Amino acid sequence: MPTYRKDRTVLVTKRTAAAMGALAGLVAIGTAAATAAIPAPTDEGFTQDRSAELAAQVDPSKPRNVILIIGDGMDDSMITAARNYEHGAGGRFPALDALPFTGAMTTYGLRAGAGPDYPVAYVSDSAPTASGWSTGKKTIDSRVSQGPSTALTVPGEDYETVLEKYQEQGKLVGNITTSEITDATPAAAAAHINARACQGPANMADCAPARKANGGKGSIAEQLVDNEVDVLMGGGMSRYTQATDAGPTVLDYAEDTHGYRLLDDSADLAGLTSLDDGPVLGLFASGNMTPMYQPLVATAAGAGGPEVTCTPAGRGSQPDLSAMTEKTIDLLDNPQGFFLQAESAMIDKQEHSSDICGAIGDLKELDETVAVALEYQEDHPDTLVIVTGDHAHSTQIVGGPTDGKQTATVKTADGDPMTVAYSTSDVGSDHTGAQIRVAASGPQAANVTGVIDQTDLFRTLLGRTPSTLPGAGEPTPQKPAVSVVAGTSRISAKALATKGLRVAVAASGATRVTVRLVRGSRTLDTAKTGPRGGTVSLRTAKVRRGAVKIVATATGPGGSATRSDSVRVTG
Repeated sequence: MPTYRKDRTVLVTKRTAAAMGALAGLVAIGTAAATAAIPAPTDEGFTQDRSAELAAQVDPSKPRNVILIIGDGMDDSMITAARNYEHGAGGRFPALDALPFTGAMTTYGLRAGAGPDYPVAYVSDSAPTASGWSTGKKTIDSRVSQGPSTALTVPGEDYETVLEKYQEQGKLVGNITTSEITDATPAAAAAHINARACQGPANMADCAPARKANGGKGSIAEQLVDNEVDVLMGGGMSRYTQATDAGPTVLDYAEDTHGYRLLDDSADLAGLTSLDDGPVLGLFASGNMTPMYQPLVATAAGAGGPEVTCTPAGRGSQPDLSAMTEKTIDLLDNPQGFFLQAESAMIDKQEHSSDICGAIGDLKELDETVAVALEYQEDHPDTLVIVTGDHAHSTQIVGGPTDGKQTATVKTADGDPMTVAYSTSDVGSDHTGAQIRVAASGPQAANVTGVIDQTDLFRTLLGRTPSTLPGAGEPTPQKPAVSVVAGTSRISAKALATKGLRVAVAASGATRVTVRLVRGSRTLDTAKTGPRGGTVSLRTAKVRRGAVKIVATATGPGGSATRSDSVRVTG
């Protein structure tokens, strides 16, 4: 079994001179340029050209870390409805709407047939759409990261996924969702099967060749743990309590064969500090996790009203997506880099139920999740953040309660009524074939602009061959580079509070170097060095025990670079 431990790539003694000598040879090519959020337009902003602002954020370098955030069923209409409700018609989501590069993405798939030229499916489900960005190839409805074939029950060719390719490169990987972890979108990241319904060993009616008893890879639940994804979180406990063909449950198999540690609730999540003791399987609900808002279901007569607002749901001990994302990033953060797919799945689930409040709440939670990713990116600018959906849905903002088969009306942040309609079915709602939003920030983020296809996103997720930016004859400023090493791997809480932690920093191409002591998302102390680095002492009395990070950021004409080191505080 592999060892799940973050490498300390540099070991130093407490002698600062020796540490600085070792660091002198470590400063190499700088990392990605820092990205700044673009504010919503103002009256003043309409008069100013933003070309230079956007050009400064174009970074052709390959990302070290990739965070892909999916809003299942999240199209522009659903984004607009949620924005109107939460922030008003003139408002903006603080994270989702701040991403500097935005484009449109087509989501069509294929239909089963004789091949090799398969008919087009203009409206697809989550399995082929998620497989599109995961593998770079089109496939048929219900098919999970496997090629098309003559019928749903006939397996296709397995296609390698982005997550699997990053595993081969030695990166840590995570796959988290608010649906069952075995549902189509998370399944496409690290499983291969002919029918998305084959989530557990007891659900294999359409996937007989894939059963382990028949020499196959097993159900989606089995494949996810066999692929040893470092962090798996979501719902779906009922799939893991099913018995395998060999006898034990999938959960027993995951724990005994692959060393997975089970998380049941928010307390378990909060108490997790590292992957040192093995990979993590968080199963926070028997099926899908609970949406953020209580339902408001559209009806033919019209539900809700001009004064109706959405009510927070009772979610018990379930963590929300932003908390899962923050913890997963902390667990995956390592010098070799990581890949994380995080899905806000209940947007789509509640749209199928014509539940406007349920969908709005989970889109709001997606925005908070994007904020977590951008906060990490601020200190790690070699991180690419991409936010998109898998397919469009039928939520439409309409003129009033008579303008759809089923409608619901809520009072928005403006204080005015907004009516949404669902008209793809007499009861419930279904997918549509419209293009959807894709947005990004960080290295190679500019590749999402214009109109792209989901399969094109695959190449950006893996990192394209860097290009050379055009210039006006002036030399390109050197990208900053920075290295940081703590003088010790352990320090007592008393020493950290009184004497402080000695830190050595080396930098090049910088005009400003900042060093921070960080615990989770909190900055505990800050110091500055000269443009070439130096030594600083960081102090805090706020940590009794556990890990802290030292984050060094070098900023100069060529952008920014960030590196970090970790120290364990003992009692």
